[in-house]
Amino acid sequence: MSFTLGCDPELLCRLNGKFVPAYNYFKANSSFGLDGCESIAELRPGFSESPIDLTAKIKIILEYGHEKSPDMEFYAGHYVDEYSLGGHIHLGLPPDNSLIDSLDTVLYSLSNCIDDKDQRTKRERTGYGKRRAYRRQPHGCEYRTPGSWLLSPSVALVTLTLAKLAVIAFTDDGLNLEQIKGRQRSATFLKNLKNDLITIPEDCYEGLKELDTLISKNLNWEQNILPNWGIIN
Repeated sequence: MSFTLGCDPELLCRLNGKFVPAYNYFKANSSFGLDGCESIAELRPGFSESPIDLTAKIKIILEYGHEKSPDMEFYAGHYVDEYSLGGHIHLGLPPDNSLIDSLDTVLYSLSNCIDDKDQRTKRERTGYGKRRAYRRQPHGCEYRTPGSWLLSPSVALVTLTLAKLAVIAFTDDGLNLEQIKGRQRSATFLKNLKNDLITIPEDCYEGLKELDTLISKNLNWEQNILPNWGIIN
């Protein structure tokens, strides 16, 4: 099945190490715009069928945001400076409970391996980011559980790749990933995922390769993301 991927991941802004509201620097309707409360920045890279292409579009928007405010630092994660941050993923197909379960199984497993658990717990306590969180949208479905995964191009690519594969596993291959995971640890499940999947599109191999490297790292979520994307002053 062919479908599009999109997203609107959020970022917290700091200037000289201190939080600043995004609305002082960015416009609501821009590709580097504002979220609902306007204190947080939100990226809108559009849609693509390829996680590689969508990740490249995200970098272009980050470069644009840096050009507009070159002294600004940007932070990703689940919860920073008392603000919840989301990494909503948009799918060009209608939601289905089993589809959401497939996304949950894969992406919450990834979160277990790479995210800051204290941040995740704080975000969930605000009512955001809980499992099976989604909205029906005119374009299809907005999956709302993940925190902001903009820490690096590797984290972004792996997240978007796993989202695409979770959908294909359910829609094309009829796999029950929740059942396949069973009692496996999240890292073990993800390491074995490429062997469990039947259909792996060409544009997902790079993300799976990055996955093997990513889940072996101890990530620091308390850092300005721009250098990770190769964007420096």
